[in-house]
Amino acid sequence: METTKSRINELSSNIREYIETRIDILKLDAADTTASAASTMVSWIAVTIVALLVLLLVTLGGAIAIGTLIQNMAGGFFIMAGAYCVIIIIIYLNRENWIRKPVLNSIIKNIYDND
Repeated sequence: METTKSRINELSSNIREYIETRIDILKLDAADTTASAASTMVSWIAVTIVALLVLLLVTLGGAIAIGTLIQNMAGGFFIMAGAYCVIIIIIYLNRENWIRKPVLNSIIKNIYDND
């Protein structure tokens, strides 16, 4: 009788340890997923900032070059603005395939990646 009670107590203790271990594993998995997503976002933000600065400088240089070429500085800036309007319209019309789906796929891949 005593052995049965001790085995039940031991089993109960093992079950508690197992549950506590599973909870710890789930917390660590959540922390890892969150840290991975945060680091990916920070790196993308840094790359985006640098890319926007480069785009700004290229735009200014292109507008000045076009303005010099047509001998009208304002015209050069308006031509560059028009080119960007065309680009924005093209991106807007294709936003589902070019932006939404790749971003969603990337986020899902990062969440479910088991490396």
